[in-house]
Amino acid sequence: MVKNPAYSAAKVAKVQLTDKDIFDEELDKEITDYDIQEAAYLAKKGFHVPLKSSIILVQSGESVPDATMQLEMSKYYQVSVYNGFPKTKTLSNRRKSKDSDHVIYNNYMKQLRLIAAKGGQRTIVVYWGELENGVLDEKTNIVNWRLYSGGKLPSNTKSLRYLLKFTLVDVVTGNWSTYSPINVEVDYIPPKFRNNVTDIAQIDQLIHKSYANAALLLAERYKGKSVK
Repeated sequence: MVKNPAYSAAKVAKVQLTDKDIFDEELDKEITDYDIQEAAYLAKKGFHVPLKSSIILVQSGESVPDATMQLEMSKYYQVSVYNGFPKTKTLSNRRKSKDSDHVIYNNYMKQLRLIAAKGGQRTIVVYWGELENGVLDEKTNIVNWRLYSGGKLPSNTKSLRYLLKFTLVDVVTGNWSTYSPINVEVDYIPPKFRNNVTDIAQIDQLIHKSYANAALLLAERYKGKSVK
């Protein structure tokens, strides 16, 4: 999965999906009390993703989600995939309203919900991942976490962790839920103590373990009645 030490640097350089892409663009318009009451009513019903149901899986900033994540999620759902690139405002994703001077843009999620509806998927699952290395401060003996920016890991690296964040969107209602599972943290094995274990191998194992852990926790958190 991790092919080179510049892995995270490439991730950071890519354009990521933002809240503007994920949440309904109608939030930019006038919000009425009725809108709030309706949203609260729907939210009371809870957010469920039944086991074995059809989902669209998206990894922010990637053309397709990592194969390992697809494999882990497929243990609980029927998985289709879609790219995680924000939409640009082109003629292909905008239309004019009755007022010819006003142009309406359908954001990334609104378009994806239509695609999912036509494909029979009930939920869209978007995730973001960040790799961090924990550097030991010898004066305080405290581990300070930093975003891994690629290349050789610092010699004083103590630990590694991979942070995951999910946003789940109901295709029909547009209701959403966010979830950040407990992250997996592992001790870093420095070169002098290694036995043919590379930085890349350690990172790869960590991300694989993080995906397996996150998929299990997410499925448990949102499971409803299984789809037969």
